[in-house]
Amino acid sequence: MSEAAPSVGGGAPIGGTEATPAAGECAEAFAAQLIRRVLKASQDLDPIELQAQLDLATSVFGLARCVDDIVLPATRQLRRLLATGQRDAGQNLMATEAVRTWLNHRGSFAPSPQAIGPIVLACGPRDRHMVDLESLALLLRFRRWPCRVLGARISPFALTIAAQAADATGVVVSSTEVRGRPYAVASLEAVDALDIPVFFAGDAFEPEDCRRQLPGRYLGTSSEGACTLLINTLTPAAQQGPAAAQ
Repeated sequence: MSEAAPSVGGGAPIGGTEATPAAGECAEAFAAQLIRRVLKASQDLDPIELQAQLDLATSVFGLARCVDDIVLPATRQLRRLLATGQRDAGQNLMATEAVRTWLNHRGSFAPSPQAIGPIVLACGPRDRHMVDLESLALLLRFRRWPCRVLGARISPFALTIAAQAADATGVVVSSTEVRGRPYAVASLEAVDALDIPVFFAGDAFEPEDCRRQLPGRYLGTSSEGACTLLINTLTPAAQQGPAAAQ
């Protein structure tokens, strides 16, 4: 990382209590400005500038709000721009990898995890967008919850094997595209059959009618809210598990 973005790793609070723009309409306007800067950096193929804007957002809003108000909206906007031909594949790939690198580096500043079973996070079998899952995993790690992010396009079989091998406390399945949702549902059903708590997230699950009668719990659209829901739901089970007794 260059000197242009010296604080990619840490130093800012998770919740966000610093700097003057972080209140009311002023905060919303500043967040919108930061998203525009991220999009401009992607257009200019400038990963250092893109990461510098995420650093600035974290220093102003805190990590959780940076994720929910800047990282995820910007990433979704980038996907829309690519779909409508306003970005090419190279620009989108550069921006996505710059964001993922930033998230990964931030994670190196997380505190040591508790001695409890991890949460396993995976994309559905037809889904390949990782930023949402990696953002959630980052927030969980800062809450000292161990995570294992399996990656994109994970089959139900691979997911169940990984969850059992990890002695997972819970499993999260993400689907961002409607066409991939039925395959993600198959993953939910496979994990649910193992009696492991399962959760689902992503744009594909936003319509309420598509969530009826699905196994597991919907995590909503906020990474911070999803983090809290996971911890509140899984903490009793983790405390009773074998790892907690060590």
